[in-house]
Amino acid sequence: MIRYLIQRPIAILLIFTVLCVAGLAVIKKIPVSLLPDADVPEIVVRVNRPNAPAQVIEESILRTLRENLGNLDNLANMESTAADHYGIIHLSFEHGTRMDLTYITVNEKLDRLTNELPPDMPRPQVVRINTSDIPVIRIQVIPKDSSYCLDISALAENVLKRRLEQLKSVSLVDINGKRHGIITVEPDHAKLSVLGLNEHAISRAIAEASQELETLNIRDGQYRYFIKFRNALENGMPIGKIPIRLENGTVIPLERVARVQLETEEETGYHLYNGKEGLVITVQKQASGRMNELIQEVRKAVESFRQEYPQAEFRLTQDQTYLLDAGISNLRQDLLYGGALTILLLFAFLGNWASPFLMGISIPLSLIITFLLFYLLGISFNIISLSGLALGIGMLIDNSIVVLDSIARKRKSGMHMLDSCIAGTNDVVVPVISQVLTTVAVYAPLMLLGGMAGTLISDQAIGLTASLGTSLLVAFLLTPLLYKLLHKKAPATLKEDTVLYKWVSKGYHRMIDHILRHRRPYFAVTLLLMPIGFWIGLNIPATPLPDIEKRESLVFIDWNSPVDITENLRRSIALQKAIAPRCIETEAEVGVREFLLQQDAGTIRQTEVYFSCKDESGKLETDQQIRQWLAERYPKAVVRITDAPNAFTQLFSTSAPYIEARFRPSKGPNPPGTRPMAEVLNTFRHTDHSPGDGLLSESNITVSLDYLKMAIYGVQKPAIEDELHQLFGARPIASVRQAQSTQMVLLGTSLHTLEEKLTRSVPGADGNRYPIKSFITLNSGSQPKFITADKGGAYQSLLFGQKTKDLPALQRQLDELAAENRLSVDYHGQYFENGRRLRQLWIVFLLVLLLLYCILALQYESIVQPIVVMATIPLGITGGMLLLWLTSGTINTMSAIGFIVVLGLIVDDPILKVEVLNRLEKKYLAQGLAPDEELLKKMIHEAGDLCLKPLLMVSLTTSIALVPVLLTGGIGNDLQKPLAMVIIGGLTIGTFFTTWFTPLAYYYLVKWRMHKKANQTNERS
Repeated sequence: MIRYLIQRPIAILLIFTVLCVAGLAVIKKIPVSLLPDADVPEIVVRVNRPNAPAQVIEESILRTLRENLGNLDNLANMESTAADHYGIIHLSFEHGTRMDLTYITVNEKLDRLTNELPPDMPRPQVVRINTSDIPVIRIQVIPKDSSYCLDISALAENVLKRRLEQLKSVSLVDINGKRHGIITVEPDHAKLSVLGLNEHAISRAIAEASQELETLNIRDGQYRYFIKFRNALENGMPIGKIPIRLENGTVIPLERVARVQLETEEETGYHLYNGKEGLVITVQKQASGRMNELIQEVRKAVESFRQEYPQAEFRLTQDQTYLLDAGISNLRQDLLYGGALTILLLFAFLGNWASPFLMGISIPLSLIITFLLFYLLGISFNIISLSGLALGIGMLIDNSIVVLDSIARKRKSGMHMLDSCIAGTNDVVVPVISQVLTTVAVYAPLMLLGGMAGTLISDQAIGLTASLGTSLLVAFLLTPLLYKLLHKKAPATLKEDTVLYKWVSKGYHRMIDHILRHRRPYFAVTLLLMPIGFWIGLNIPATPLPDIEKRESLVFIDWNSPVDITENLRRSIALQKAIAPRCIETEAEVGVREFLLQQDAGTIRQTEVYFSCKDESGKLETDQQIRQWLAERYPKAVVRITDAPNAFTQLFSTSAPYIEARFRPSKGPNPPGTRPMAEVLNTFRHTDHSPGDGLLSESNITVSLDYLKMAIYGVQKPAIEDELHQLFGARPIASVRQAQSTQMVLLGTSLHTLEEKLTRSVPGADGNRYPIKSFITLNSGSQPKFITADKGGAYQSLLFGQKTKDLPALQRQLDELAAENRLSVDYHGQYFENGRRLRQLWIVFLLVLLLLYCILALQYESIVQPIVVMATIPLGITGGMLLLWLTSGTINTMSAIGFIVVLGLIVDDPILKVEVLNRLEKKYLAQGLAPDEELLKKMIHEAGDLCLKPLLMVSLTTSIALVPVLLTGGIGNDLQKPLAMVIIGGLTIGTFFTTWFTPLAYYYLVKWRMHKKANQTNERS
């Protein structure tokens, strides 16, 4: 096959030319995204129920939803939280679930539940989580004058949003902070009393004027028409001109007895930017779109907005493309600096210009053809796939190194050029393919991991596999052909080794001689080094992600008191102004958020503040300032400050507590005198615990009606209810349609305080009116702030942090507490989830070892020799762990990927060396020479001489390609540094030990085999 291809150079060159042209042509067509387009196996169901307390939402809505959604296929977990005004249900599914079908099923179930839910409740929202749902950029729209607030909100909803949605690659445009206009009708009670009218007359007149009339279908000859009757308000009649008929038949306009005005509705949530009220528009990208092009289009659109709408200020914030730019920058940097260092290294070991040139061109050729595979496989350029390419750059040259070295040795031995290319390539086909397969085999089981780790690792694995596959194609087809075309010198004059390499080679052989003379100590020491890496790993802290420079924070504040949204807004503005001197920009979501994809809408008494600073020290100082500011002014407030998540980090973050103990009443009646569960749990004492959301409470006011007094004075309950609804603005009269919006009409009042409003009167049976406060009693009390539940129903919990030491003792203490008070308890949290993942990782690790063993067993046709090769894996882990520990690194997602790469690469030299030793042994056996002591030493030296140059160049080029990551800054390199440390440590320190461990292990293996054969011969004789 190799001979056939090498003899047709024009065909080979044309094939690679076409592949390169096609690869360059499709680069612009490959999607560019922050992350791979992956379904997160979660669905969120959100219920909006304004003016309803948490208890009502739990009992009348969420409980019904849980009972009907609990039998969904592949449902792993279900959590719900009821709060005032809204409720949330999180549905988590098993990894691999078809989320598109599940999304449809959830919606169908909700549609069937319509009759079981309150009739006036909006349909629950179903949000499907996807990595492409993360906003790529936010647009701040700030009115220059407060009088423009309503106009700007209408502009954003009806114009800006639609123009942004028309941009190519935009999937969703979301808005928060819109202001809504309402029409208030404030009756003049003195005039109403004189004219013998009441508020109901006003309400009835407005409702009749806005009432929709039925549409008629009439026939006129051979034609048929639909006739729509327009109500008075649609015909343009102002509300103030609506006629009201008095008892004496006189008709007067509404404006004679009431004041009508357009006002801004008191919202349940606001958006702030740098302390100013405004709104924010977030832009989501389509999975198939190119992110870099989309951002440019958004910038152009915003620039046109500035020109066309001068009444507002526009700012772009939280642009997530810096993550993608970091990935592209890493790839470009590795290509330029890493490639340059690699070529210099090749010149340091190779004595001619042609071989480094041939090896060097394999990098860009392999990458360009890899782009074609990306396009055909539907993979996007994202920070995960780009990291796979960046990892592969140092490995792209490895296959060509081995092939060229083998051809050069055949040529130097005097073989004809064509025969050298053929024989040299054929000699290394099996070990080179085996090396690639071992690297790929490491990734294959990792794709079985659950959660986002398995989803994301697949894109990196495909990117790395595609690049290695193309480099294999280049090494076997193009490299021998170009060697034949470029090397014209006679074998005697062929210079392959430099002075540096000859010096290294002599030192290597001296080292091997010394080690072979002291075999047992070196072999024993190497065996003792193997478990050290695992011991070091136990002493290295574990974190989700590497420590990168953080200049942004996210502050979550719960004022922990029944503050109104206006007071929450005032406090949030004051906080932003206090930290403004230290910050570049600040944002705040005050109260309830309106984002369509918002999982947790928040409550009126909560605020979420984002800020960014010039450097990390400024961020830390601002964090401390916020804590101090809140402690001095609002000591009851609950504050949580975290590093602001970006599109990458928030996929690995979790809000789950470290350990959570959930308590429920045991089934069956409780004996008299049993304490409430909340009282029992609140008395529990532990050094590192806090109450769960279900134990939190808030102040409320309960209203009791005096039915006896109501009966005496003939006051009806509906009259009190109607008056209270009117006073507190909870019941609209009508809605008025205008252009592209609908405005609600409410009865207003000039009364402001609770005391003033309760002086309003209601009619009695004798025709007189009596104050409302005469028939009601107000009592202060408390109610649950949140009601938490899961598949098992409602629960209340205690949370424990990572400082918890003796977990079994804590569990026994909690079990006893539950048993004494007739409660049941079960345990959840990150601790148990981490244990499950660790068990899963061990299974995956064993699968990796099994795959590696099978590949090597097929190559060597031996069940023992694969163990010799795989015994070098602990040495690579030790090298990586040692360098990670010396540089004060952590075990995190990126360093774990580095160990994955080391697992596949550390066995490359042993694979080639054992293959060469087997070949030498067969050669000497064919000559009638048994592998005695001296012959074994000679074989080890010969194999070392044949494998040393590929070993040095492969390990050093892979490591040196990552050196630029260590020497330059930026978030991209900060993320890659732990990975680079592990690979460099594993391939330098680990490879150093494998240079003598593999020959020694092979030596003892042959000696054991000879001893076994001798024993069998003696037994037969």
